[in-house]
Amino acid sequence: MSVRMSSIQFLHNYRGALNRTYQQQQALFAQADGSKIHKGSDNPIAYSSLMRYKFTDNENYQYGENVKSAISWMKNSDSVIADMSENIKTFSAKTVQAANSYLSDTDAVSIGREMDAIIKEVMTTCNQQLGDRYLFAGQKDTSQPFIMSDETFNRGLAKTLDSHQAAFFKGTAGNVASELYQMLSLEDDAGNFYYLDTQTGYVYDKYFVDEGYKNAITDGYARTDAAFSDDETVGEHFSVAKMTDGFKVSDAFSSTGVIRSTVTDTTDALTYNTNADGTYSVTGINIFFKTESTGTDGEDTDEETDSDTETTGSFSSEATVLRFTTIEQHIVSYMGDANYISMVKLNGATDRNSDIVNLTGQDMFGCDIFDNADSGNDQSGSAMLNNMITVYEKVNSNDVHWLTSDGITMSDVTHATLSIAETSLGTRLQLYTSVQDMLDNQSTIITEDMTRLSGTDVAELATKLMELTTIYNLALSLGGRILPQSLADYL
Repeated sequence: MSVRMSSIQFLHNYRGALNRTYQQQQALFAQADGSKIHKGSDNPIAYSSLMRYKFTDNENYQYGENVKSAISWMKNSDSVIADMSENIKTFSAKTVQAANSYLSDTDAVSIGREMDAIIKEVMTTCNQQLGDRYLFAGQKDTSQPFIMSDETFNRGLAKTLDSHQAAFFKGTAGNVASELYQMLSLEDDAGNFYYLDTQTGYVYDKYFVDEGYKNAITDGYARTDAAFSDDETVGEHFSVAKMTDGFKVSDAFSSTGVIRSTVTDTTDALTYNTNADGTYSVTGINIFFKTESTGTDGEDTDEETDSDTETTGSFSSEATVLRFTTIEQHIVSYMGDANYISMVKLNGATDRNSDIVNLTGQDMFGCDIFDNADSGNDQSGSAMLNNMITVYEKVNSNDVHWLTSDGITMSDVTHATLSIAETSLGTRLQLYTSVQDMLDNQSTIITEDMTRLSGTDVAELATKLMELTTIYNLALSLGGRILPQSLADYL
């Protein structure tokens, strides 16, 4: 049985075949951008995988941008701190030079000028910016963090313990190279000096802290809390000592060490008085004075200078008025905060120790007796800077004894504190640099996976295009010959 096909049906079939060839040709032309998947209908399974790869690639790119910003921030910070560290190292060397007793007052003033220039340079350096953001201001990075006062203030003078003193009075000397162990300096109207341990509450005379504690070690005491069990023990072994109760550094001093002008606390043991000159004094401290002792040879000797004496002398106890020792100096205030800037570098939980990119004043300049954890004050962020100014003032006055006993240790700890912060920053910089390399490698792998999944085979594409173009042209040519003329014209 024969089937007759009308001209209209023949034309319909021909046009459909021609259109399909044209669509295939256009689909191949679309792959000329290098991708063979542009929409879900091209390959649903491959398209779903491709979307996941693109999301991962975008996330990886953003982490990479974070890492680049973090590295830029930390490299600038590291460069600035390196310069600052060199300046403070020079400052420490000048402190040692000034501690030599052969220097004249003129020599001391000359060294002081150099130290003053170093302090000003450090101040400029720690206020460095990256763009319009201050590097060391915490999250308050649009405001200048370190400001030195134009006027001078009465700042409390602290006794800084060396490693041997710290081992006896504090029970440890393990961190003396990077931590200040200090007591508050007091004096009476006769010009005698005493030191108040703000952690234990004991008050010692200057001699005992400087030299006398060595006799206690000879007597078998390792630290003062073992030696001082009661008042009798105090009088028996040491020339001056009496425990006070209820004292907080914050009662009398601000976090930068400036002595307060108003009374903030009164206890049964101590009363803080505002003097006519605006300074503070303390009353109600009982001081044991050793008046006499008999040596083993039967002669009267001074217990402070003879460790072989017997403790048979008499002691007197009286309430003594002590005044906090102060030094007039400029004060540096930290206007930033203690908050960190975090630039997340990897997916997952934020790691505070490794994701932070900045250093704050608290990190770089540590704390001292006026703003440590036991002081009652918040950490100032400028402790070591103010200690540098104290050292400078002592150099100007050519106080060789103080520079030898306190100043050198204070300068060394200042440098050590900054070095620890510098090391911490360098460690994080290395970590971020390693992460940047990893993210670059990860980006390469993701790109390869995306190319493998959706990339066009150029040679295969060219062959198919040529083939379809030939078929399309042949179809047009053939249609022009076999279709009725009127229909061919229509096409």
